[in-house]
Amino acid sequence: MTDLAQSAKARILFVDDEPRILVAMKALFRSQYDVFTANSGAQAVELLQTEAVDVVVSDQRMPNMTGVEVLREARKLRPRAIRVLLTGYSDLSAILDAINDGEIFRYINKPWSNPELRATIAAAVAAAEVEDLAAELPANREVADSADFSDAPAEAAAASTSATVLPLTAAPLSQGPGLLVLDDDEKTCLTLQRVLGRDRPVYTAHTLDAALAILERHEVGVIISEVAVAGESVIDLLSALRQHHPSLVAIVLASQADAGQSIELINQGQIYRFLNKPVGEGMLRGSVNLAFRRFDILKKDPNQTRRLAADVLPDAAEKKGIFKRIGQLFGRRA
Repeated sequence: MTDLAQSAKARILFVDDEPRILVAMKALFRSQYDVFTANSGAQAVELLQTEAVDVVVSDQRMPNMTGVEVLREARKLRPRAIRVLLTGYSDLSAILDAINDGEIFRYINKPWSNPELRATIAAAVAAAEVEDLAAELPANREVADSADFSDAPAEAAAASTSATVLPLTAAPLSQGPGLLVLDDDEKTCLTLQRVLGRDRPVYTAHTLDAALAILERHEVGVIISEVAVAGESVIDLLSALRQHHPSLVAIVLASQADAGQSIELINQGQIYRFLNKPVGEGMLRGSVNLAFRRFDILKKDPNQTRRLAADVLPDAAEKKGIFKRIGQLFGRRA
């Protein structure tokens, strides 16, 4: 933390247009932290310009300035501060904006459970102890263009495919960490290979088992995945990878978005971006390049992964299914 934060309690800013919520937050946290409050987005931004806070917790639905907009400004003004979104509404567009623009740490539903809220704030405070070395990375819109690959013919994609889509029997490539595309749609995999396979190895998998086989044989820095593959949700996979391979950076590229799933992808998987199909080539390449830059930062400074800590899994989950397989896989590499 900063010298100021080290010499005092952690500093938490709560932003909400409902006075009773701010009173409740003060009562709940003032004995443990230095609590700041703001009853509007404008007031929060003004405070952030003068105060170094460790955690910003903002309600989403407020007049004039939404919570996502507040957290976006907080990312610019106080990039070290950990950002949390609090709302009673399953607003899908707000959730996706929170992932892509606010890069939030957690999403908390109203009404909240006090023990869970305390645990989330404690985790956010611990994460804020690490200086954010990735704060200079631009947002998606700064690297996007209007090119769209959604209608690219599969035949053209296959014709331009390089040798970097490897069968599992092939020898590893030497270009460094690769990209894993997990999607049961062959056309999507071929198109992503065409668009992204010029700069790095690209491996494709149509099932979770195939993805695990690739992770076992090759170094992967970034994974692009659909929300569900061959009828199976990828949330458990991404959650297990966050626990056991925290430097890996996850992008979800989905044809449909669901508010509940998106919240789980934030809280359990700490995904880096959520992109809706179809997506422009510029946006896709830019997002992947930024993701690899983040992977490089996390590999060089593993302490940075503390800023991306996901919800702690129950012990029972760690002992079964995909959690156990991922734990065994990366436990052997440790």
